[in-house]
Amino acid sequence: MSKRNVLLGLALLVLAAIAAGIAWNRYQTQQLQDATLARIGDATRALRAAVAPAPDVDAADHARAVAASAAHIDRTLTALRDTETGRILLLAAGADSYLHTARELLRRQAAILQLRAQVSEGVVAFRAHFTVGNRAAADWTSEAVRLKNSMEQDYREFQRTVDAHTKIADSLPVERKALEKLVPEDRLIGAAEITAMREAVQAAATALAGEVHAARQLAAPR
Repeated sequence: MSKRNVLLGLALLVLAAIAAGIAWNRYQTQQLQDATLARIGDATRALRAAVAPAPDVDAADHARAVAASAAHIDRTLTALRDTETGRILLLAAGADSYLHTARELLRRQAAILQLRAQVSEGVVAFRAHFTVGNRAAADWTSEAVRLKNSMEQDYREFQRTVDAHTKIADSLPVERKALEKLVPEDRLIGAAEITAMREAVQAAATALAGEVHAARQLAAPR
């Protein structure tokens, strides 16, 4: 074999190695991109399920499901942050913010569902104490105060959680916009869905405010 042929063979081997390296790099980048898109899609599905639960799911089960989704997105976010994402910096940064916001929204959503149930139970207990309780009992007044304080404490926490949920929901369009050119549209929560999320929470807050107001009137001076 001539020296020329040897050099040509070596050159071809080098080119093949370079081509293989490029192909492998592209494959790894594609795998990383696909995994990140899947994580974004998971977060979006969780948000949609939180806004529109199945008709046959009761409030307690829905609250548990939303809390479980928040925990799942938390693990997903941790996995993303533990991954070397230098090949997809823009997508990874946008995904990090989107997943973080989704997790915080889901946490607040779960808390709102749980607190709403607690406040409603407190209202029922307070009303029952006033309507069927034994007012002649020595501890009637102290029990009324205890029930009212418990109801008010849960209601204040509910209001704080609603305010936090609203602020986080207001930031979601910004996180979405950062990903619009990098992620298929169906993998991102839509503007109308974000609006529906806010409106559902505000409707729940308005309804609960009415319940609490009616209960307060029982203890108002006559």
